[in-house]
Amino acid sequence: MFHSPNYWKMKKFKLYTYTWAILALISLQACNLSETNIDPTRQTGSELSLILPSALTHTAFNQSANPARVAGIVMQQFEGFDAQQVDYTNYVIGDVTFNNYWRTGLYAGVLKDCDVLIKQAQEEGQPYYEGIAKILMASEYATAASFFGDIPLTEALQGNDNLQPAYDSQAFIYETAQTMLDEAISLLGMDPVPGGPGSDDLIYGGDAASWIAVAHALKARYYMHLSKRDGEAATKALAELSKTFGSLAEQPDFAWENNTLSNSPLAKFGQERPNTLLINSAFKMAMDANADPRASFYSTEDFKYWGTADLFWAQNNSVIPLISYVEVAFLKAEAMLATGSPIADVEAQLEMGIEASMDQMGMAPEDYADYVSTAMSMEGLSEEEALEHIMEEAYYAYFGFAFQQIWTNYRRTGYPDLTPNPVGVNGLNPSGVIPTRFLYPVSEAQTNSANLNAAISAQGWSAGLLDDGTWAFK
Repeated sequence: MFHSPNYWKMKKFKLYTYTWAILALISLQACNLSETNIDPTRQTGSELSLILPSALTHTAFNQSANPARVAGIVMQQFEGFDAQQVDYTNYVIGDVTFNNYWRTGLYAGVLKDCDVLIKQAQEEGQPYYEGIAKILMASEYATAASFFGDIPLTEALQGNDNLQPAYDSQAFIYETAQTMLDEAISLLGMDPVPGGPGSDDLIYGGDAASWIAVAHALKARYYMHLSKRDGEAATKALAELSKTFGSLAEQPDFAWENNTLSNSPLAKFGQERPNTLLINSAFKMAMDANADPRASFYSTEDFKYWGTADLFWAQNNSVIPLISYVEVAFLKAEAMLATGSPIADVEAQLEMGIEASMDQMGMAPEDYADYVSTAMSMEGLSEEEALEHIMEEAYYAYFGFAFQQIWTNYRRTGYPDLTPNPVGVNGLNPSGVIPTRFLYPVSEAQTNSANLNAAISAQGWSAGLLDDGTWAFK
């Protein structure tokens, strides 16, 4: 989808105006600073046009903030050089790690924004606002469930009426996310209503059809998350992928600003916590060995600290897709393989995904043609070997914008074949495996211990550690 230059000028102005106060708060997550006391019930009575930009910004921030960086470390694309990043590299990922994400980024952040949007949009008869909010809410709930396992949903977001919500099963979270996405598709398919979203929609300017395409893409993603649990996951995903966007130009891009206030969270981290995080040397050397033309976009030659300004995904004004066409293409290649498509068709789809990864960074086709012609080939591979090949290519293609999906791919397929950190055996990860989940934040143990312990018991865990597999990925 293309817009006029005036649209983008207005969009940037709106982004800066709406988000400077939001990011002053949520940027605290990037540094793991002390907790900020936020009343999750205080955002009432605002105009829909003011709440939507907050929800979109929180969503984009969560996608690139602390959980994403830690997933990148776990998946051996980053490695720590100093501070907490060294601990994370050694699988010492404690219960304080995601306090800020859970409290101010997730529940009192985007989920509360969406809850207010949904209720107020229903009162005002604004189906498009409600639909967009349900897309964001579904994505945030499903992503959080992929991180932790069971999480609160049914009793969440009630403020002072219920400060100790019970946990819902991971299976229920995924089911509910799919229901929300279906509801969003229905709402966004209604006739437009005066006063609906416009420039306050920082991604599509209120274009309902584009949001419907995003909902279908997310449905495919979350069906494939359950590929180990649902034998029809690939078939369901293919049905959704036939209805989603088909190019980079149509994907839901969130554009950060070239300043130190409303800049990309990955750039912000590099500036606020310099010299603590490196590109993983093995990851970089593997790309170099494969003559991968993306290597120079991902890392400097001497593995300089993450946040170096000339790296593609580390710029202040990096554009982060909520779900990329790159991922859509890879999901389709995997689903086609799983449903018995001819290998030549799977190869053609994989080629689209790899090329989209290169195009996303503005590379010229002649600069990547040789790499793609080799990387797309799966001739002579068994189905399992072909799946491994697709996951390996996704590992390199998703870098910078979808660390969480790389980790999920690994947990549900076992690929790419990574060797756990040999010093990763500790009290939080006694088996020494690559972590399979994140620990619940300590704030839950302090304020909601009965429900937390019930959730741990319900999942068959003795204590809830990093190597306790969750239902979706067992």
